[in-house]
Amino acid sequence: MEPTFFYDPANASLIVGLALLGLDIVVIGLSPVMFFALGSLATSALLFASGWRPSLIETTAIAAGASLLIAILGKGPLQRFQHADVQEDQSSDLIGRELTTTHEVTKSGGRVHWSGVTWEARLAAGAPVETLAPGARARVTRVENLVLVLEPVA
Repeated sequence: MEPTFFYDPANASLIVGLALLGLDIVVIGLSPVMFFALGSLATSALLFASGWRPSLIETTAIAAGASLLIAILGKGPLQRFQHADVQEDQSSDLIGRELTTTHEVTKSGGRVHWSGVTWEARLAAGAPVETLAPGARARVTRVENLVLVLEPVA
């Protein structure tokens, strides 16, 4: 390649865009760097298609504007994509275990000590009682964000 290859704004935008996209995909994984990469690639495509060769500062400004536009337009769809099909894991091996409460547990919260660990806990919404006193027997029915949801054992 001749040295002028890198001085062409379209080529420079293409190289920067591909480098940033590669960095984002391989190292970071879908971050704001992706918007800068796509802005640089869009700038490169525009400059190749139009034949226009602005200065480095103008090229940088165009790439920044394209990146901002892509970020504004792409933020919502990207967030929906990232949160699609996210389901909470309900396969905890704690479900079904019986334990003895060590602190008061209500429907709004509480704590239990089990297997050497103090856990946040609460009574299930449909529990027949409003409060479990320390020393009461309870069964884990669900685990929600590391909070044990309990039902009293009759």
